[in-house]
Amino acid sequence: QLLGRATSDAELGKVDEEGRVSKAIFTLALNTSVRRGNQTTTRTLYRRVMALGSFASYVANCQDDGGLKGRLINVIGVMDDEHYTDKGEEFYRDIVRAAPNAGFIKIMDRRARNDG
Repeated sequence: QLLGRATSDAELGKVDEEGRVSKAIFTLALNTSVRRGNQTTTRTLYRRVMALGSFASYVANCQDDGGLKGRLINVIGVMDDEHYTDKGEEFYRDIVRAAPNAGFIKIMDRRARNDG
């Protein structure tokens, strides 16, 4: 389970004829406390999240309503490996997958809008 703020808007996958998005990938910044001896410090971790199916459409709709960057998001998902290629080399990186019947995603606040 992750609770953090989106660092940017999501990268959206293909959109079908009915306007549904296949996947949405974004990064969450998570603040966590680390205690060493009598000292407690805060450390920021970054985790990539891949929302699939109707969760991806939900993320896209929320992003259309004021953007995703900076919004507080709660995700329950499964840790997985994401395969990607950079300059001809293959790499893997951690990603949290959230999909219907295999997770949960809730965008919990709206970005503040400046009317002036």
